[in-house]
Amino acid sequence: MALPKEFLGYLAREVAERLDKSGKVKIQDKAVVAAKIQQALLDDAAREDQLNQEVRDYLAKYNEQIRRDGISYQEMHQMVKRELMKKYRMIPSAGKRDEGKLSRDKTIELSHRLINELAAIPQVELADEKNEVRLEILRDMQALLRQESAIDEAVRQKIRSQKRDIADGSGEWDILFRKYYSEEMRKLGVS
Repeated sequence: MALPKEFLGYLAREVAERLDKSGKVKIQDKAVVAAKIQQALLDDAAREDQLNQEVRDYLAKYNEQIRRDGISYQEMHQMVKRELMKKYRMIPSAGKRDEGKLSRDKTIELSHRLINELAAIPQVELADEKNEVRLEILRDMQALLRQESAIDEAVRQKIRSQKRDIADGSGEWDILFRKYYSEEMRKLGVS
C-alpha cells in the first residue's frame, strides 16, 4: 500500500466520523473504531510489505542467473510477485493511473474486512444491513482516496514549480515531497 502512514490515520478517523454521521452505524467510541480501522489498514500494508520482502529474497537467490541470462529484474520481480499473490490469494494494492494508490478491488476487499472488524466491536451497532454499511465504507474510502490523490498531485505540482528542475525520486525530491505533503495534511487538521 503506497499511502503515507499519516494519511492512514486521517482516513481511519474520517471513515469512523462519516459512518457515525451517516446514521447507518451507531458508534459509542469513535476513537476505538478509528483505531480498529487504522490497524486493519496497517495490517494489510504490512502483509504486502512482507510479500515484497519474500519476492526480493527469492530473487536474491537467483540474482546471478537473472543477470547472466539478461532478464529484466523489474519484469522478474513483477512476475514473481504476481505468482505469490495468486498463491496467497492477495489482491494487489496498486491501482491504475486513474484509480489512485489503491485499486478498486483492494478497496472493495478492505471494505469487506472493515465491516467484519466493525461488526465485532461491542461499541458499534449496525443500524442498517451489513452490506449497506459496507457500501458506505466503500464510498467513504473512495472519496477520501480521491482527496489523497488531489493532495499528492498538488504536492507534485509544487515541486515541479520550483525555479530549477528536481529529479523525481532524488533525495531532494523525497525531502520536499514529505515536507509539502505534511503541509497539506496540516491543512486538513492532521499534525
